[in-house]
Amino acid sequence: MINAGKCPPEPEELKAAKERGFNYVELYLGESHVNDLRDSIRAVEESEVEVVSIHTPHSNLEEKEDFEKAGEMAEELDAFLVFHSQYVHHVHIPRLEKLEIDCDYGYENNPGVSKRLLEALILENGHELVLDTAHFFMAEENYLQETEELLESYGEHIPVIHLCDSSRQKDGLPFGEGEMDMESMCRVIDESDFDGILVLEVMPDHQEDALARWNEYTG
Repeated sequence: MINAGKCPPEPEELKAAKERGFNYVELYLGESHVNDLRDSIRAVEESEVEVVSIHTPHSNLEEKEDFEKAGEMAEELDAFLVFHSQYVHHVHIPRLEKLEIDCDYGYENNPGVSKRLLEALILENGHELVLDTAHFFMAEENYLQETEELLESYGEHIPVIHLCDSSRQKDGLPFGEGEMDMESMCRVIDESDFDGILVLEVMPDHQEDALARWNEYTG
């Protein structure tokens, strides 16, 4: 399993991720990063961290070039592409499948989407799922059991997990500041056969603490 931090492809942000203890990161892309694609790639190549996954910009379906440029970046950096935008739902996957994407990619579950719907629209259609545990918490009352079942039944099709705390209304919270049982969630992931990329998806100032808590809970 790879433990990764998260940051945009900017020199100072990449340097800070390394200083927080991460050798691997997932890139968070904004519109400016895909517009200046060569500068973004150069910043990564000159950094001391390895990019293992790349999150698409929060673009809409009419801005397909943003997704394709993110895919181009992922292909060049040999990274996994995470399809996720607040403006795109899983029912739009057939349209996304028509984009020119040559790298490995998967679809992140949107907040509040149930296990049943994820199976119907993503997993049972042969797509890869990027499992955001906070988004899943918003959907399932028995989120720990349902997460365990997802990893057991579809582990080969879940290459990336996003991990952070969450309330029923807000995700991306530091460990211990939401309503999730973070210690139990960490143990569910650690004790499964998951061997992919685990992204500690909290704000930069809290990533070092999240890594320490992960190590504490799973050590």
